[in-house]
Amino acid sequence: MDQINEFIEYIAKIRALSENTVKSYSTDLAEWRRYMRDRNLDPVSFTKEDAALYAEYMQEIFSERSVLRKLTALSTFYRYLQKKGDVACDPFSSISMRQKARRLPSVLTEEEVQELLSVERHSFQDERDHMLFLFIYNTGCRVSEALSVDLKDIDYTRRRILIKGKGDKERFVFFSPSTSKEMKAYTEVRTDYLRQLGIIEQEAFFIGDKGGRLPFSSAHIIFDKYRALLGWQKEFTPHTLRHSFATHLMDRGADIRLVQELLGHESISTTQIYTHVSRGRLKKVYEETHPHAKE
Repeated sequence: MDQINEFIEYIAKIRALSENTVKSYSTDLAEWRRYMRDRNLDPVSFTKEDAALYAEYMQEIFSERSVLRKLTALSTFYRYLQKKGDVACDPFSSISMRQKARRLPSVLTEEEVQELLSVERHSFQDERDHMLFLFIYNTGCRVSEALSVDLKDIDYTRRRILIKGKGDKERFVFFSPSTSKEMKAYTEVRTDYLRQLGIIEQEAFFIGDKGGRLPFSSAHIIFDKYRALLGWQKEFTPHTLRHSFATHLMDRGADIRLVQELLGHESISTTQIYTHVSRGRLKKVYEETHPHAKE
């Protein structure tokens, strides 16, 4: 993208920003460039909705401080494009970590989760995608955590998985007996697929088409694919399944501190958003089913 190269030259030579700032902006925009290339997007067609999804994508990998810096870099880039007349607006202008935290997350119903997990499977890729959905919904993991899981991290006897979360903090998440059976079946299919590729040793639980660890960018493409396949209009990302895991637990009476531990939240205030989601769902059920609710 010539526009990015021109921008980097502009902030280095015309605005004379520090060498460290130019370097960090270059890194941030290169990451964004790869993200857009994977999705056939470009700066001119990038919308506010695309920007919101990219902010969520970054939150899966980076700390809040890093995400804020990257959002600043992208907004600065778009202000540059606005001055040149290349774009009409900055799609990142209305996004902040604080606003993202307040926004109620998209949540699947239990019926929609079942619909997702019932999609027919005909190939290894189908089996892997199914397992990715099942894994995140059963454990509540961030997608970055799920993709970092190795075979040795899974304890089938105790039905738990050692997860390395943000800041290298470790915790255990758990899975059901039925999920245990599906995980074992997937592992066999995975081994056969690797054998066909001539790969004997691979520790990653989730693997890509070439036998390496499944890339983060590929996971988001998988979610985009199934959203289109199912014809869903609502947002469907890895975070949607994580939100659904937490909300369905709260709906069924789980203690908020238990949910906090399972999600790996440092502060309970982060988890409290699910109490609002759960109350909203309960209110909707009441209004739709109680005989006096519409009087």
